[in-house]
Amino acid sequence: MIKRLVLISLIFNSISCLAQTGDLRIDVSDINSELGNIYVFLYSSEDGFPVDLSKAEKLIQARIESQAVSVSFDNIKYGYYAISIYHDQDSNGEINTNFLGIPKEPVGVSNNAKGLMGPPKYEDAKFYFNKNMTIEISIE
Repeated sequence: MIKRLVLISLIFNSISCLAQTGDLRIDVSDINSELGNIYVFLYSSEDGFPVDLSKAEKLIQARIESQAVSVSFDNIKYGYYAISIYHDQDSNGEINTNFLGIPKEPVGVSNNAKGLMGPPKYEDAKFYFNKNMTIEISIE
């Protein structure tokens, strides 16, 4: 009887752990050119968001087709996240900026948050991920 209870407990714990992840799909719209690539960065904290791309938890690079892109981050742990996107129009692997550091290539973040006197804040871009979901982000 005890072995059976332990086995049942282990099964429920395993199912519970599996249920703590999901797939996150990002649809990028308002792409004005099919040149270059789209880079999608997933941040699990405000550390580095949205300009220090090396601090992102995950990255996907995608080709543009029909001026749209859809990418998926699979098996993501439930929690708070923010997305940062840039359109590398000249395929040089970096965001081109002007002398003030303002991007010259299209960028966007989750919740389509906008920055005021600087880049958008993590708090404005973050969302709670707790099930399979799709979010749409516009870039400009």
